[in-house]
Amino acid sequence: MKKIDLYMIRLFIAPFFIIFFTIFIVFLIQFFWSQIDELSGKNIHILIIIKFIFYFGISIIPLVAPISLLLSSIITYGNFSENQELIAVKSSGISFFRIMKPILCITFLFSIALYFFSDLAIPIAKIRAKKLGYQILLANPSFKLKEGIFVNLFPDFFVKIDRKSENNQELHNIFIFFYDKNSLVNTILSKKGFFIPNKYRSEYIQFKLMNGILYSENTNETKGESSYQIVRFDTLIQNFKIPSYDYEGIKNLDDYDSYNTHDLIKKINYLKQKNSFRKKENIHTLIKLQLELQKKFTFPVTCIIMFLTGAPLGAIIRKGGISYPTIVAIIIFIIYYTLLTISQNKVEKNEICPWIGAWIPNFIFFPVSIWMTYKTVMDDFYIQK
Repeated sequence: MKKIDLYMIRLFIAPFFIIFFTIFIVFLIQFFWSQIDELSGKNIHILIIIKFIFYFGISIIPLVAPISLLLSSIITYGNFSENQELIAVKSSGISFFRIMKPILCITFLFSIALYFFSDLAIPIAKIRAKKLGYQILLANPSFKLKEGIFVNLFPDFFVKIDRKSENNQELHNIFIFFYDKNSLVNTILSKKGFFIPNKYRSEYIQFKLMNGILYSENTNETKGESSYQIVRFDTLIQNFKIPSYDYEGIKNLDDYDSYNTHDLIKKINYLKQKNSFRKKENIHTLIKLQLELQKKFTFPVTCIIMFLTGAPLGAIIRKGGISYPTIVAIIIFIIYYTLLTISQNKVEKNEICPWIGAWIPNFIFFPVSIWMTYKTVMDDFYIQK
């Protein structure tokens, strides 16, 4: 029996790693092409680009793992069945589930490892990617601006420009909207301007503006009155404070995917204990935290479900190779991912509970996978040539 276990593991391991790295590379290429306008032609050091791609690669591993397990299990058991090896094994009194058992055990261990990887490595990768983003923003803030669109460079600071020069340095028809330290509204309209390079990486971005108007809100605390001050200027150098981009600073932003399980549970309990979740703005915060907590566990479980779906499918369709199993795997995963997207959107709209929304695809696929495995073990689905 041990020889059969080792044989099945050898059949499975090679296709799994080939498929995993192939899908992984495809995702990386897709990410690079989607970001090529943001990363190319802006004097960004090649090491920073490589780091961006590396951190993105870490973050997509939980998404790549389930489809890799699904496709490799279909191929492995499809080849095994197509070569009549499954008939030979069954004729010797060994059940199909016994053939699944060694790879199922590996899948369980892989799922546990995936959880810890997702909980420990991915939050750090996302935080470091954001640090790189802030470093690029410090050095070249104008690169993030889009013509004719309001861009949120950082919290409470919005910029819209009509046009920028070919070298991305000179900006025209600038509209700036921001809040000062007292949460008062300020607006700047300027004909022309540019960012002063931040050579010393200070905590401020400097904006040199020419031929414009500054509208600033003032509050008289004694009288409880507010007024606007209008200042026309020929040249104005305005400093804008950049939020902290250290580890803890980024974790305090609304980036729920940069929290680990302990931090998520701690934050959720804090909101509940303080009863602050009753406030409207904190209800969405609590929902997102709870959804992110459930997602820590859904993808590892999805890996197991995808194997339980793929193994009997391979035995049923009796097709090895890469073409036919790939089509089947893509269709299944599209259905799964569509269900996941729809359910998560409903969670974010507060239409269903976060834990239900996160687990709906698994609730649907798990009984189907168990049913398929049972029927295949009982030979109800086995198709003779």
